[in-house]
Amino acid sequence: MIAETTLGALASLGAALMWAVTSLIARTLLPDLGSVAVNAVRSTIGGAILVFWVLATAGTAAFTTISAGAWMLLAVSIVTAIAIGDTVFFESTRALGVGRAMTISTTYPVGAAAIAAVFLDEPVTLPIAVGTLVTLAGLALIVAPWAERAPEERFWFGVGTAALASLAWAVSTVLVKPPLSEMDAVTAQAIRLPLAATALWPWARSAPRALALSSRAVRVRIAVLGALTSVSSVMFVAGVKYAGVAVASVLSSTAPMFAIPLAVIFLGERLTPRALLGAAITIAGITLLHL
Repeated sequence: MIAETTLGALASLGAALMWAVTSLIARTLLPDLGSVAVNAVRSTIGGAILVFWVLATAGTAAFTTISAGAWMLLAVSIVTAIAIGDTVFFESTRALGVGRAMTISTTYPVGAAAIAAVFLDEPVTLPIAVGTLVTLAGLALIVAPWAERAPEERFWFGVGTAALASLAWAVSTVLVKPPLSEMDAVTAQAIRLPLAATALWPWARSAPRALALSSRAVRVRIAVLGALTSVSSVMFVAGVKYAGVAVASVLSSTAPMFAIPLAVIFLGERLTPRALLGAAITIAGITLLHL
């Protein structure tokens, strides 16, 4: 049987792969729908999928037996992560480009580990500390600030929104850990995603009309994005539950490493020596996390 920590690590890496795909798809939808609308629609689709699954497999008891404190933490965590974190991240990709925005925003594991150490008493061991720094160094090399520039760059706006996304994700990752003692990852996300959608829709009232006027390709992509959101969000929370905040957040932040082969396969981009070196360093950092 796979150890829980290993299962959590694999789930976190899976979430990173899904986030790489999600970021690329979301970036193509921003000109048609805008970041808030994209987030509202994908959260609604993903949440509906998970709610249906939980009701079909566990019934209403999965929701009614949860304490009020757990509900509150889940609500605050998802509003912080998606309504704030993901929305400002997508805005930062428009201002800086995907690569440069990811470089800044993927520093959130450092903040998450520090917050978890203070409030959840999670130990920050030497392998975790060194592995975190090495992994983030590899990611920075992969998507270094000079790697990509947006067509109409707004540098300081992009830096500010990416940094805000990093802080929001760090806080959200810590907040979601305590409620997981009462439920599994699927139930947690079946609660969090609909709450995120509820928080976003007041600012995305034009989304239904925009979707109606959009092309079939746009509607297909947003449907795929919603399905991916349901899977990736569960994998991320499972990583936090079984591997801990520090390890899960670092492994989940390795999305740029997965973006390299995706860009080669689907965009015809060529692998650069810098990207290969960054991937090697990132893998070394992941290895250190498990020593």
